[in-house]
Amino acid sequence: MHIDEYSAWICIEGLAAPVYEVQRENNSTSCWIASQVGKKFSVNWYNATRQSPVQATVIIDGNVCDNHIMLDAQRYPNKPSGVGISYARTSDWTRRDFQFSSILVSDDDSYLDTVQASMDIGTITLQIWRIEVQEVVSETLKHRYGAPTLDDRIVHERSKKAGAHHVTYGDEYASPAPTVDMVRGRTIDTTPIATFTFKYRPYDILLANEIIPRPAPTPSSSSTAQVDEETAAQIRRLENRLNALKSKAKLSASSGIQKNSAKPKSSRRAKGRSSFSVPPNADVIDLTLL
Repeated sequence: MHIDEYSAWICIEGLAAPVYEVQRENNSTSCWIASQVGKKFSVNWYNATRQSPVQATVIIDGNVCDNHIMLDAQRYPNKPSGVGISYARTSDWTRRDFQFSSILVSDDDSYLDTVQASMDIGTITLQIWRIEVQEVVSETLKHRYGAPTLDDRIVHERSKKAGAHHVTYGDEYASPAPTVDMVRGRTIDTTPIATFTFKYRPYDILLANEIIPRPAPTPSSSSTAQVDEETAAQIRRLENRLNALKSKAKLSASSGIQKNSAKPKSSRRAKGRSSFSVPPNADVIDLTLL
């Protein structure tokens, strides 16, 4: 999806996810994507111009999961123009990847409050904010504890979210803290200059709600079946013709042999000629075109 010089997309297991029903309103755009249980994903964005420094905020299921600052090209020409966010740090030495998971369902009435609650489940949002940079210092990233985490959610079986997906963390693995540009500054505006919202649901739900178009029927259903039938009929006609010619040849050969047997045998043979003679009135069969 695109808004002015900014673009954003979701990659699932390294492949860009197809988007459906893209809608644009002012500085916001939204679409649907199909989520897959157990598949890891990343939130990606690109700034085509980098005219001014901006901050991107990644919000997953209502939780702020990452803030990333992209510096302007004029003062920082060697900095990247694109960013991909696929994990959350859990300590100075570990991190966990984002992945789609099934929402847990319970018949316990203590979860009845989830029946009508939206819980912000099923959305991945990327907000782009203009910022004023006051200082940039390169240093080792320090993990901040106490941030919201993406834990398994439990809803009542009558909840409208039952059967849907949400985002959780994958297994924790070692990853030393990187050296990054720590930026001190402030946001300029009260609203983002661009907002991308990816609404995700299981493929079957999007298909049932006609958000994903149903696959077109394959051409083999009618035309191919007709072609196959015509080919089969032609083969049968050729086989019948071949069998008829073989039968006719046998009858002609038998008739010629009987006539020749009544004549006296010649005691001499012509030099260089075969003793076999073609029966009279025998058809010559050319099978090269069959």
